[in-house]
Amino acid sequence: MDENERITLRLEKENLELIDAFLEENKSYTNRSALVRDAVQSFIQTIREGGDTVTLRVPRYFLELIDHLVASGYFLSREHAIVRAIEEWFSAERVKEIQGHRQEIDKTTGKAVAVSTGDKEGVIPR
Repeated sequence: MDENERITLRLEKENLELIDAFLEENKSYTNRSALVRDAVQSFIQTIREGGDTVTLRVPRYFLELIDHLVASGYFLSREHAIVRAIEEWFSAERVKEIQGHRQEIDKTTGKAVAVSTGDKEGVIPR
C-alpha cells in the first residue's frame, strides 16, 4: 500500500456536520482527513485492547492532583495512579464487607434464603 493512498468515505450529512463542528472547536486538527485518521487508529487500538479498558471522566481537581503526583514522580502515569487507587479501595476487607452487604440485600429482597447450621451461617440463592 502506498504511504498516502486515498479512500472514498460516504457519511451522512449529520456525521459531516458533527466532524466539522469538532474541527471548529479543536484547531489541532487541520482537516477532516487528519481527524478521521486519528479516529480510525484510536478505534482499532480500543478494539485490540479488548475488555480491560475503561474510559471515564475524572473531576478536574483529582485529575490535576494525579498529574501533579505523576510530574513529581510519585506515580509513573495517570493509569498507574488510578489503578493504585482502585487496588487500595478494593482491599480484601472491603470486598468481604461488600459481599456481606450484598447477602443482606439478597435476603431482604427474597433473592436468597438465610440458613444456619449451628456455628456456621450462610445463604442459599433462589
